Amino acid sequence: MKKVTIKDIALIAGVSRGTVDRVINGRGNVSEDVAKKILKIANELGFEKNLIASTLASNKTYKIAIVSPDPESDVFWSQPSEGILNALELVKHYGIIAEYYNFDISRKDEFCMQLENAFASRPDAILTAPTFTAESLEYLEQAVKLGIPFITINTEIRHPGILCYVGQNSYNSGYLAGRLFHLRLHSGDEIIAVNLGHKLSNAQHYSDKVSGLKAYFNEHQMDNNPVFWYEFDQFSDTEKLTEFWMSIKSAHPRMKGVFFTNSRAYRIVNLFTEEDIKKLDIVGFDMIEPNIKLLKEDKIDFIINQNPIQQGYLGIMNFVNHFILKKEISKTQYLPLDIVLKENVDFYIDFFNRN
Repeated sequence: MKKVTIKDIALIAGVSRGTVDRVINGRGNVSEDVAKKILKIANELGFEKNLIASTLASNKTYKIAIVSPDPESDVFWSQPSEGILNALELVKHYGIIAEYYNFDISRKDEFCMQLENAFASRPDAILTAPTFTAESLEYLEQAVKLGIPFITINTEIRHPGILCYVGQNSYNSGYLAGRLFHLRLHSGDEIIAVNLGHKLSNAQHYSDKVSGLKAYFNEHQMDNNPVFWYEFDQFSDTEKLTEFWMSIKSAHPRMKGVFFTNSRAYRIVNLFTEEDIKKLDIVGFDMIEPNIKLLKEDKIDFIINQNPIQQGYLGIMNFVNHFILKKEISKTQYLPLDIVLKENVDFYIDFFNRN
């Protein structure tokens, strides 16, 4: 079927191609009656606007501010960053300007400063991981007043200023961890949830994971398998981290499983004795190199993969679909939760390398 062009519409409407172009691209200087006639003909003919060509012709640009943890401060964030770069390369013809505002994931002050810098640049939208819940909600209030929508990835918080969220359902991921532990527990065994990061009270995705884990145990009446949770933010200090781990072992001789709420399982698992490795079941998150190594060595039992590359990729594509292609997008976009074991980890590695 022949593709409908501006020339075809102009011939039927009895106007110049320039007039049709002004109507199609919303540049005005055309009477209302003529504009309605042109749009009616375009619709009847099934005309599809060439957005790449029209963007190039208009020299219009779209700015997105990317406020994201620096991969230097947390290796996990190299994966969402990869997805962002892949998407930007794919849609580079649309005149998108991406400005980066990286922050140390452990520094609340840096997070706030970079959001301030992003606001000052007057972007069309901000893509961010709202890792500090309370501060993110404050800035979202400011964003609503300024008319700057947020696209969030990895960390789900609810606010009318959020255009869309892309990432895991954190509650469900904790619930899934509960099911994995259930397969191996006996009466009296204890589960320890460990958050190596800032406090759960200001990290919505971490607290949602622990809530999901506890919900599974409650719903399955596993009263004889209590869940205890700990948090520790000085995980880069090996001596202090060792003291933290030894205190947990001393307090919980019936400990059977350890649930790590983020990608930092390797930090403590690398401290394990041979007895720890034989005794404990470990569930953690994210296919980063140190975790994959421990999975292959049978020191981590399960990794829950949250598709971080896809999070970054879809964050950008949602920006394109909403602002440029004018498509409706879903406000909440949960990604699959993959259970990765020693037996299937190479499949996932090969899949990610090919895609």
